[in-house]
Amino acid sequence: MKKQTEDEKPQGAEGAQFGNGKHGFKKKHNNKQKSQEPNTAGDFFKGFGFSIEPHGPEMYQKTVQKVGLYASMQFKNGSDVTICLLEEKLVKPEIPVLEEEHTAHEKHVWEYRMNELMKTEKLLEGNLRNLFMVLMSLCDSTTKNKIENTSEYPGLMKRLDSLGLLSVIKKLVYTGSTSNYNVRHNKATALLNLMNLQQEKFQSIQDFRDQYLALKRVCDVLELPFW
Repeated sequence: MKKQTEDEKPQGAEGAQFGNGKHGFKKKHNNKQKSQEPNTAGDFFKGFGFSIEPHGPEMYQKTVQKVGLYASMQFKNGSDVTICLLEEKLVKPEIPVLEEEHTAHEKHVWEYRMNELMKTEKLLEGNLRNLFMVLMSLCDSTTKNKIENTSEYPGLMKRLDSLGLLSVIKKLVYTGSTSNYNVRHNKATALLNLMNLQQEKFQSIQDFRDQYLALKRVCDVLELPFW
């Protein structure tokens, strides 16, 4: 019987070992699922952002929530950052209380918790600073230019004050300006937009509700009363 040469071996046998009944097939990797996962922050925030265009107020709250999710996923103790974003202010962890009459063990536990608290606060401050450029990257060019031309921006940039930056972004998105010169005009426009709001054909109830709530927030920011 003729002995098979290397070129005459059956095709498709690569990755298999014959002998002693052992088979060693190569494991196939599921690259399809891996390719569907967002690889960059740009992919993660696709469809979100800050803008002073008419759709800006409606998109603002959704973008803030998306940033909160990003912080929870990317930062250690990121949920603390999320709380600050939703509250729109610095929310520090609760300080543990040591009773006047305490045991040596209770004091030891209190000292340990205070040490952990200081680490947590330092981490929160660092995470908020890291978020500054993320927030700036989510602004469209018009909004970014307006932010950079405000009197507050140099100080915010120097401190990497994300919460201060978010406050400026919110004013621009909801009122179109960080100054009070156009308040009367902005109030009239916001009230008129809310009064003329109608559900468009084929528009879902959820989309219409989100649009109404966005306009309502504009009126709240401008301190327009409702009876």
